[in-house]
Amino acid sequence: MNCKDQDQSIPHDEEEELTDVSSNAADEETADDSGGEDQEFLLQQLQRARADLENFRRRTLEERAVLRKRTISDVFRTFLPVLDGLCAALKVDSSEPEGVDGVRDGLKLISGKVDMILSELGIEEVETVGEDFDPEIHEAMLKVDQPDARNGEIVGEIEKGYRCGDHLIRAARVIVARTEPASEEA
Repeated sequence: MNCKDQDQSIPHDEEEELTDVSSNAADEETADDSGGEDQEFLLQQLQRARADLENFRRRTLEERAVLRKRTISDVFRTFLPVLDGLCAALKVDSSEPEGVDGVRDGLKLISGKVDMILSELGIEEVETVGEDFDPEIHEAMLKVDQPDARNGEIVGEIEKGYRCGDHLIRAARVIVARTEPASEEA
């Protein structure tokens, strides 16, 4: 090997090194570019997911509002015959003796319609008179001395209570018997 051969081989080796270095730099740039592309892709995905969530929330709120209006309309529609009956009862002249009987009969019919509607809606009255007082479903308005009743027995109803299945809509307001005399503080 002479010097010329060595000189020619050195530049050849340097060329390979330069090629290797430039290809490594290109690989790094490609990796950086693909990392940037991945980040951009992930950012777009995040933005889409956030927009989807906001749209879902808005749609859900709108659907709930529409459902609430429909429910109110349906319940009101079931009470329209009751309202019509009340309006008719108010138009009756109560100064005449048969007018009073007509109003009473009309109110009985209206009460029957209300009971039927409540039954259709699955709403039941809370049992009161003769039952033991239960603070979960009854609200004691008065305690009265009642020697012929059990202590804590409900002897009167002031307002009816209602429930729908296990859900208490309104507690019954009741009068509760007390068999022991009230303790008087001096």
